[in-house]
Amino acid sequence: MRKFLCGVIVIFFFFACNKNEPLQPPYGNKPVSVVANRDYTSFLFSSFGESKDYIHIAMYMMKYYPYDSTNGVSQLHEELIDAKEKGIDVKVILEWSDYNSSLNATNESTYVYLESKGIDVRFDSPSVTTHVKLIIVDDRIAFVGSTNWSKSALEENNEVNVEIKDEDVVRELELYFESLWESSRNL
Repeated sequence: MRKFLCGVIVIFFFFACNKNEPLQPPYGNKPVSVVANRDYTSFLFSSFGESKDYIHIAMYMMKYYPYDSTNGVSQLHEELIDAKEKGIDVKVILEWSDYNSSLNATNESTYVYLESKGIDVRFDSPSVTTHVKLIIVDDRIAFVGSTNWSKSALEENNEVNVEIKDEDVVRELELYFESLWESSRNL
């Protein structure tokens, strides 16, 4: 009877701990984790908070909300500014389009804001669309996926990303970022 009860308890804990609920910190040591929908912001906050060396971002669209500091995008901007103030290297590459003036206006307002806070921001070449959504932290974590930095992406859309903790893959992504940075430009 004792063995039976122990078996039932083990099975109960196995199923109780394996629900399909959003991941909560700490996220474990998986080399790749799926980060969907509303979990994205908390994953980034955690990674930015642990950064010691750099945060590098290449983003197709990054909105700036000057009159709303409570949304996730504004809070992520503040995390980048805090990181910069702590001496962490923060670089951002944004898309500059040769055909989409609305996107350019959105990214330009973000450029002006972040640059005014001391963050290095550049635009890609207008002849090539940089549609990536890539974030790399300290050669140890990268995020790649569909999420632009907008309220709709963070609060409403179905979005999916992966968090990558495999250092070899993260380093390759950082080399890719560095090649984009070398070919990018200031306003």
